[in-house]
Amino acid sequence: MTRLTDQAQELIAAVLQSGEIAIDATAGNGHDSLFLCQTVGPTGSVYALDIQQAALDQTADRLQQSGFDNYKLVCCDHSRLSQMIPSDSHQEIGAIMFNLGYLPGGDHTMITQQQSTIAGIDAALSLLRSGGILTVLAYPGHPGGAAETEAVSALLSQLDTTRYIVKVLFAQSESAHAPRLFIVKKTSQ
Repeated sequence: MTRLTDQAQELIAAVLQSGEIAIDATAGNGHDSLFLCQTVGPTGSVYALDIQQAALDQTADRLQQSGFDNYKLVCCDHSRLSQMIPSDSHQEIGAIMFNLGYLPGGDHTMITQQQSTIAGIDAALSLLRSGGILTVLAYPGHPGGAAETEAVSALLSQLDTTRYIVKVLFAQSESAHAPRLFIVKKTSQ
């Protein structure tokens, strides 16, 4: 079975175009940031956000080692997404990725928080261009993860179905603790 992280990248690769702007709202170790830089190419740009400087340092190392310079790293909470992206880029973003939980290899007590995640996703939806895509990989199996996943599900289930198409993919089963990938495609402004 294909990992949810790979599925998120496959779905984004089908939508995101060379030269576009993309956002990694939870940079972590930089895997999604690298994928986004590769996908938008040298004429596009990527914003990578994280609240942990260690995550941004790892992301910078990964991107520099791969020869990319088409990115901007921002140390902030993803709830501030709208303020960190220049206003002339609002409603122009081709893809936005969230990978919730904690920094792999980092402090597992420092996790994404329900309130800031909901604010970040809400902001992300307003930043997407028509036809743009948002992915949110949620992990309900760790402390705090179940409430955050339920809040994400509740928010996305309330979206206007004439403006957004929402799908959910599960890791292995639809159990309460199984990781899940939320996919949102914006159909119109």
